[in-house]
Amino acid sequence: MHPHVKKLLALQQVDQEVTSLTKDIDSLPVEEAKRRRKLDELDRVATEARNKFLKSELDARALEKAIRGSDDEIKRLNDRLNLVRNNAEYQATLFQIESVRKDRDSMQEECLRLLDVVETQRTEAAATQATADEDRKVLAAFLEEAEKLRSSRAGAIAEVRNRRKALTDGIPDDLLREYDGLYKTRDQLGVCAVENGYCQGCYNKITVNDTARLLGHSSVVKCGSCQRILYMQK
Repeated sequence: MHPHVKKLLALQQVDQEVTSLTKDIDSLPVEEAKRRRKLDELDRVATEARNKFLKSELDARALEKAIRGSDDEIKRLNDRLNLVRNNAEYQATLFQIESVRKDRDSMQEECLRLLDVVETQRTEAAATQATADEDRKVLAAFLEEAEKLRSSRAGAIAEVRNRRKALTDGIPDDLLREYDGLYKTRDQLGVCAVENGYCQGCYNKITVNDTARLLGHSSVVKCGSCQRILYMQK
């Protein structure tokens, strides 16, 4: 086996260790972002429900205040009936009382309807807020577990990466860059074996000339089909 290929094969084994150790960790940022987007949406829905409830509650209070004002106006007009001096004024006052009472009854009806709506919206707002709060707890637990996972593997990952750094010494930069690209794009298999004349990465037959070069251990040989770096099994 060519010396550079032998080093790359050892490097690949270390890279596969790193991949195994970091696979779960590398997926954490994506999962965290997904969970935060979900929580943001739940918070938005909860805020919207709360604002709707508060608006309805304020509208109901405004109606209650207006009803009390109508009651005061009716009382004032009734008191005025005792002071009028002629029938025309008396009838006009009665007409005013009836008009205010009609408006007051209409507001009372609307207020009662709105109070029912307020109770429904209060329940909905509480439910959506509870859902958001529960999801916030789930996110916090996820972040805690994620940090524990990172911490538990930090030492092992550092040790493997230190081994990797040592293994890269002596490998030409261009070959190392080529291997790195193959490892990322060829399913973590940038260096693979040849068995019975076939590349074990893509299962295509290699040429007789490439077989001879592999047996001679004098050059780095690449698969003509998948471009993986090859070595011959003993």
